[in-house]
Amino acid sequence: MSISELSNSSCTIDENEDFMIVFIGKELFYSNQTLRSVQHEFGVAAHRFESLAAFLSEASNAEGSGKIVVVDQIMMEDLLARPSDYVRSSMPGCLAFAYRKEDAARFVFERWDRSRFGPIGFLPMNVAPDAWRAILRLLMHEELYLPGFVANCVASKPCATGATTARETPKSPAAGPLLSKLTRREKQVLQLVSEGKSNKAIAAQLGITEHTVKLHMHNVSGKIGVSNRTAAAHFFFEAAAQDAHRTSVD
Repeated sequence: MSISELSNSSCTIDENEDFMIVFIGKELFYSNQTLRSVQHEFGVAAHRFESLAAFLSEASNAEGSGKIVVVDQIMMEDLLARPSDYVRSSMPGCLAFAYRKEDAARFVFERWDRSRFGPIGFLPMNVAPDAWRAILRLLMHEELYLPGFVANCVASKPCATGATTARETPKSPAAGPLLSKLTRREKQVLQLVSEGKSNKAIAAQLGITEHTVKLHMHNVSGKIGVSNRTAAAHFFFEAAAQDAHRTSVD
């Protein structure tokens, strides 16, 4: 199902002027109907620009607004050539890479220098509309979605030099002691988060409530010193790879 099938509604809504979602890419992938459906679903302004330059030429009109800047797969080379420009364009807010091919997402993940530019989110474009909306909603709350196949790549082999740990992920020998602070259940929840599973799926697998999952993740974040799920996943795979293989999920 294509993203353009998100909604057939063309009704007028009151936009939240304090937040906007910017898609950088071709109209082929982000049609006017898609933009209207995003506005209708989330009540925010949604815009499309074919290049970063086109967006920046009008960015002064949106200074101070929270935003998500979604960069299409077709812009991958430009994104990796000047990541700092894209990061600045997303402030205050977050940056995400929209992909249709898994190889493209892996390529960006392995070459994105998170120690310099911070984490980047991912937005799959070939999923069901409900899933697409859910991932976009996570991005709105700066919960950066990490695809399961990328997490598996990190767990199975070292990534390229550019794939350093997230800005907030501990890199020192203290990582082991930090991990030891987690309870067995917290490690289980962290493992499932690193596999890209939602709170609802984690709750169902562990036989606990979604509220309890959120509480565990709040405790985990405080103990290991991160502020979002993506950084927590990086910690699990990069700073605690051996424990990742030992921990079993009931």
